[in-house]
Amino acid sequence: MKKKFSGGIQLAPSTEELKKLFKAPLELTRIEPDYVVIPVSQHIGAPNEVLVAVGDQVAEGQLIARNSAAVSGYVHASISGIVTAIKEVPGLGEQQLAIRIQRGPAEEVRLSEMSPLETVRHAGIVGMGGATFPTHVKLDPDPEITVHTVVLNGAECEPFLLSDNLLMIRESEKIIRGGRIMQELLGAKRILVGIEADKPQAIAAMAQAAAPFPDIEVVTLPTIYPQGGEKEILESLLGVESPMHDRTIATGAFSTNVATSKAVADAVDERRPLTRRYVTVTGDVMTPKIVEFPLGTTAEQLIDFCGGFNGAPSRILNGGPMMGKTLPNLEVPLTKGSNGLVVLNHAHDGKTEESPCIRCNRCVTVCPIRLEPHHIDLAYRSGNYARVAQLLAEECINCGCCTYVCPARRNLAANIVAAGNKVATIKEELAND
Repeated sequence: MKKKFSGGIQLAPSTEELKKLFKAPLELTRIEPDYVVIPVSQHIGAPNEVLVAVGDQVAEGQLIARNSAAVSGYVHASISGIVTAIKEVPGLGEQQLAIRIQRGPAEEVRLSEMSPLETVRHAGIVGMGGATFPTHVKLDPDPEITVHTVVLNGAECEPFLLSDNLLMIRESEKIIRGGRIMQELLGAKRILVGIEADKPQAIAAMAQAAAPFPDIEVVTLPTIYPQGGEKEILESLLGVESPMHDRTIATGAFSTNVATSKAVADAVDERRPLTRRYVTVTGDVMTPKIVEFPLGTTAEQLIDFCGGFNGAPSRILNGGPMMGKTLPNLEVPLTKGSNGLVVLNHAHDGKTEESPCIRCNRCVTVCPIRLEPHHIDLAYRSGNYARVAQLLAEECINCGCCTYVCPARRNLAANIVAAGNKVATIKEELAND
């Protein structure tokens, strides 16, 4: 087993008990909702422009939003039907423009024949581990960068989430195929597949699919959070630290989620754009499930599909309990980066009042980026943004380890992210003066 990255946490016994309580069966269910609400932009980068109008008939797979900018991600209809509205809908933190499609007769269109790299772009593939950075951009690095290793990230370290686990069990050959397509595009010498030790079925399935290829190795990783972070998995697999203020590909390793790799295979081999994905719907719902859903399915539709709430909800998270973002309401649609939908009732929410920092240094010990969370938090609360910048708050990956271990229950991770955003805003304002 490979050595782990720096920092990180073992989950407390109370969290392990919740994992058992909330565990969804490793079997796939599918939802086919009567309508979807598809956000026009589901990626990091330039916002998309709408290509359809209310009243238009669309087919599944039809392009409905795009931007010609390099860093962008095309969006396609995830069901066939009629466009009934184009309007602002609730998002994660702010409103977002979305296209509502009412289901109609089944009809599907595929992508045209083109080069593999252009196919990935036109398929709208983005990082499906949550980052949502356009994959075609990552697959076309600067000429001076030599990529020697493709890393397929199957760690899935967030508690309660099993989407990638099941995907690796069911679609191992497609994941390996996508990895080989990306290996060829990048000219890499090998592929490493990193999977945490608590996924034995996935490890076995991926090892079997990789067996014919001597340049592919499936590596078992320690079960420790946040093993699935891009920088963390590279440190575990390759023993290299990604440089601050630089992309991880500068290390010579290209890393992507296993779901992204499967989407690449679907696009290149079958000319299917990215319109569906797996999500773990779990927590305080009546029947936790792993669900394949058309993009734009709402939180309400998925929760109803799992039998509704088990007790009055306190919080609903898009993502896992460590890094997930709280939904403002049930109308929020799930998108390309949505790997989890976690419902927590008041008994399991764990909200407590903050108390003063006791300088125990636990947050520093567990930080995988080697930041000083307590110092950043104090600087942010006092408005000392020069100190915040000096302490590299912008490098925070918002893994939540510091908040998880803090005995004073201080909301460290959220404050550090806010601090980093404030510094970025100040820098932008100064640059525009």
